[in-house]
Amino acid sequence: MNFNQILQIWLKGELLQGKVMIIVGVLLLLAAIAIFRNQNELLRGTLLPIGFLITVLIGYGGYILQSRPAHVAQSEALYHSSPIQAVAREIDKHTSDNQIGNTLLKIYPVLAIIAIVVLMWLPSGSYRGIALGFTFVFLSALIIDNGFVTRSNAVIQAISKL
Repeated sequence: MNFNQILQIWLKGELLQGKVMIIVGVLLLLAAIAIFRNQNELLRGTLLPIGFLITVLIGYGGYILQSRPAHVAQSEALYHSSPIQAVAREIDKHTSDNQIGNTLLKIYPVLAIIAIVVLMWLPSGSYRGIALGFTFVFLSALIIDNGFVTRSNAVIQAISKL
């Protein structure tokens, strides 16, 4: 497998995840509208975290769909003029992304556990809804970042073999 094929496979995975993020964000938006019309305090408390998650899903999903193809095109153009520099730059990019991603993969479960503990101590329905919603946000972020880190690790391993 050559450099361009590796990047194209990575790009397909990134674009798929970006599209899924946007679809889930739109579905959550529809759920948020239904929750807003509901009178249940617990559900209404989840609106703030769900709104934040919708923003992250649609915003970051859109960013991925916009930025990743341009990044791959730029890397492929650089590879045609300077293969060694392109490989080094791509490894540096993914290594740097993975350092941040691996740190966040350790932080999200801790935040989810804290939100669950707070959920058990809160007396009111709406505050419990907020804690429940943030538990969902942190677990969603864990799943999202795990996908990005896993693909970046695969790219680093594949490019290192070139």
